[in-house]
Amino acid sequence: MEDLRVVAFGGGTGLPVLLRGLRDRVEDLTAVVTVGDDGGSSGRLRQELGVAPPGDVRNCLVALAGRRELAEVFNYRFESGGELTDHAVGNLIIAALSDMAGGFCEGVEQAAHFLRVKGQVFPAAERSLTLVITHPDGSVTRGESTPRDAGRRASSVAVEPADVPAPPGVIEAVEGADVVVLGPGSLFTSTIPALLGGGVRGALAGFDGPVVYAANVMTQPGETTGFSVSDHVRALLDHGIPRVTDVISHSGTLPDELVARYKAEGAAPAVVDLGTLEDMGVRVREADLLSDDFGAGVRHDPAKLAVAVCDVALVRL
Repeated sequence: MEDLRVVAFGGGTGLPVLLRGLRDRVEDLTAVVTVGDDGGSSGRLRQELGVAPPGDVRNCLVALAGRRELAEVFNYRFESGGELTDHAVGNLIIAALSDMAGGFCEGVEQAAHFLRVKGQVFPAAERSLTLVITHPDGSVTRGESTPRDAGRRASSVAVEPADVPAPPGVIEAVEGADVVVLGPGSLFTSTIPALLGGGVRGALAGFDGPVVYAANVMTQPGETTGFSVSDHVRALLDHGIPRVTDVISHSGTLPDELVARYKAEGAAPAVVDLGTLEDMGVRVREADLLSDDFGAGVRHDPAKLAVAVCDVALVRL
């Protein structure tokens, strides 16, 4: 157990992987989770009940849960063919708790208590946010779940409303942190939106510890087509993140058949352009970070990723 206070920003499938690795490795862990999802079960609850989308938050609560059997219930999805089809039980519970407690943040806190979560999980903002993605040609797509042309990329993302504050606990966690970790995950629809709650960028400006970007191994069609790792970092800086001190990236080759499969979908390995990153003042730590099971595609291994984060943090502190 490392005596580290870690704050991690993100969402999707990437942040829970990081949390699973860190939960039994660091003393103090806080997750800050995007609330921009508008598809699937989360999108339906957001539209029908007016609750902030609970899906990404649920995944992070489950990743940190001490009550594993209850966590399995939270992840169960109905397949009855009725109105509950594809709803995750945990999404419904968080929505109910939010209604009973008088707010989404309070509902998440209650769910964390039920699951005996190790650490803290906060939504990135106190209410739902709508993502507004601008592309290089000036066109705009709205919503996290909006289909995007695999051959295009994003140039920026904003949120509406723009002035929704982050929960006070997020600001307090950043102010007391030893290390802040960004990602891994979808750059423009998970990682950056998790940083856009009001007050977060100001808190990061006053934070003098390491800010670590856990780099995506592959580009993402419709978001980061053609991006190198330095392009990912530059996008973070362009969105008001004051600095990135370190990048953790995967080293090693990928199976040819796996690369070919991603290529068919418009994705490719993100080039780790060391010289450019060093010119930007960013230190790079390369390590074997991936799961040995490529059946589900390119996925970070929780333990390997957590070890790399802790190693960087301890060296920099």
